[in-house]
This record gives sequence, structure tokens and C-alpha cells, in this order.
Amino acid sequence: MREDFGLTIQDVQDRCISIFGKDKSMSYRTLQRIERGHIAKFSSILKICCALGVTLEELLKETDLEDRLVIRKKERIDEYTYNDKVHASVISSPSRGFLALELTLKPQGKTQTEQSPKDRTYEKWIYVIEGELTCSLGKEKYILNSKDSLSFNSTIPHYLENNGKKTCVCTTLQNPKHF
Repeated sequence: MREDFGLTIQDVQDRCISIFGKDKSMSYRTLQRIERGHIAKFSSILKICCALGVTLEELLKETDLEDRLVIRKKERIDEYTYNDKVHASVISSPSRGFLALELTLKPQGKTQTEQSPKDRTYEKWIYVIEGELTCSLGKEKYILNSKDSLSFNSTIPHYLENNGKKTCVCTTLQNPKHF
């Protein structure tokens, strides 16, 4: 697509720098690696979309990412930290209409309160892989143990916390995708 627009990798990097600034942009080498087929962070893919002036759907059209994507643990697309006790890894393809995360909550770890926009129906599903998780949903609290799950309308304010003594690992699925 870059070549179809008559752009060099340097042109794309320059556009990223002008949009996001030098500190938040991507390196020339990162852009080269992405073009060679190496897995990229989701945030990098979005930056490329901005630099090219295209939607995510347009960028992924007719690529392997459009239909399917295997994401190996060591090649996770994006990760972020809520705080020093809660870490999240994106485990779904950026081309899907849902967002799947693997959350790791250390003892006393807690996410901030989240609430999806009320402009449509958003659903969230949580599955506890190991440990114990307290899910605060509105004014109610649910304690989930390993192999337990909870699904709910995520326009209701909610947060997750680990009140146990062991690390908790869980998977969340948000449909449709909302960050």
C-alpha cells in the first residue's frame, strides 16, 4: 500500500513523526521489520494507518490478518500496564471485531474503573485461568475462582481486583472492540 501511494519507508516514518512526535513515533527499522512480515504491536499498526491516511480495515484487506492470525505467546501484538500490579496482553487479532486480553493481577492488584460508551450494547466476558478475582460491577461484587466466568453489559462501571494471596491470571473478551 505504501508503494501504491508512491511513498518510501522514510516518507512513512516522517509522517509518523509529524503526527505523533519523535518520541512516540516508530523507527525506520521497525517499519522495515513490519513490511518484512514480522508481527507488530497493534499501536504500531494504528500509527501506520494514520501515516497513510487509511482505515485499519483498508490496511489489512487481502492480508493474512484479514481472515486469521496465530498469535504466539512470545509474539503478542501489544501489551500495556495498568499499574505496577496489573499487566495486560492483547491476545486477539486487530482485524477482529472483539478485543481479547490476558490480564495478570498480582496480589492487591486492581484495574481502574472502566465503562464502555452507552451509545450501543457492549458485552464483556471474563474467565479466570488461575487464582481468585473480585469483579466489581456497579454496586455488586462477584468473587470468581479458577475456571469461573462472568459476562455482563460493560456499559456498567466495573473494575477487577485480586484480593487473594496468589497472582491471578484471567482472560477478558470485549465485544464489540472498545479501548
